[in-house]
Amino acid sequence: MTIHVGVVTAARSDYGLLVPLVSALFDDPDFELTLYATGMHFSPRHGETINEIRSEPWCSTLVEIPSAPKDDSSEAAAQALAAGIEGFAHSYATQPPDLIVVMGDRLDVMACVIAALPFDLPIAHISGGELSQGVVDDRIRHAITKMSHIHFTAHPDFARRVIQLGEAPDRVVVAGEPGLDLLAELATEDKETVFAAYDLDLEAPVSVFTFHPIGPDPDVNRNAMEIILQAADRAETQIVFTYPNADPGSSPIIDAIEAYCAGHENCSAWPSLGRYRYINLANHADCIVGNSSSGLVEAASFQLPVVNIGDRQAGRIAPANVLSVRLDEDAIAQAWEKALSGSFRHSLAGLKNPYGDGNAVSRILDTLRTMPRGADAVSKVFYDIDGPYISGS
Repeated sequence: MTIHVGVVTAARSDYGLLVPLVSALFDDPDFELTLYATGMHFSPRHGETINEIRSEPWCSTLVEIPSAPKDDSSEAAAQALAAGIEGFAHSYATQPPDLIVVMGDRLDVMACVIAALPFDLPIAHISGGELSQGVVDDRIRHAITKMSHIHFTAHPDFARRVIQLGEAPDRVVVAGEPGLDLLAELATEDKETVFAAYDLDLEAPVSVFTFHPIGPDPDVNRNAMEIILQAADRAETQIVFTYPNADPGSSPIIDAIEAYCAGHENCSAWPSLGRYRYINLANHADCIVGNSSSGLVEAASFQLPVVNIGDRQAGRIAPANVLSVRLDEDAIAQAWEKALSGSFRHSLAGLKNPYGDGNAVSRILDTLRTMPRGADAVSKVFYDIDGPYISGS
């Protein structure tokens, strides 16, 4: 009997990481796939990436649940959350899957999980136990963990945190990040082809830049971009800017990028590159700059230097290719210069990615085949960890 698995994607960021799993589920006769697309995929300003999904081989499995925020305000984010809950509830009532697979820490994903609660649908959560202490994503991730029933983490440290949250060890699997599984197969284009697509000079360094909001306050993000772009003026590099996620506070970042690129011939701005183009660009770039999790999770697989700015990714494991700096012009400029240096790139030869070995999908599928079904799947007990009593608690 086939297992009906619903996979949820809410943004370009999680979709790229989920593609290896989605592809495997679509091709495996043991599974019936439904792919739910929601959230940022429907935002025109952020590239309307739903169109990319509509062209995929598995587009026949697609269920669209539009819930993109109308703007980047906190109120709009909360309203989008409510719309997402309503949309997922209708879909579950019409055709409920046997289980739902979600990834990460987005508010749009939280909508899917909340809607599943009254239906008693089992949730499998990928990338739990990680930290990003500089933003609200951290709280969302841990909340999703507590509403989930099986957990696929990328690292033993992350598995330990999930267990600390009261999840039973036999429901926690160290699988690795599934987005790493197909990197080698995707990174196939030669440098000349990739650079021609962005009108880049083959002889000059290239930096890929992604900076997500560090909070909902527009002034905070506007000031952050002013500091970063002052450092960019000092960097001897071409820059390919990609837009931030559609989180509260994103508009000032986009405005700053567009204004900067209008006055600098060595720069270009892209709402979304898509998974394939992003991986091929990263494969031939000289460094990544910003505060995106891709700099910490994926870049090590290419031995690619990363300048990680600010606290958004605070608490994540940072491989040796990552130069973490505070939001300060001099600190950013100095780290950027180091990242572009041949000596630093050479020092990364042989670097292994701590987030996985490229075999996450097979581990996930094996677990999904054998995990409990129905009432047994959603039955949970709090797993207590032995420890000293804390006086006064």
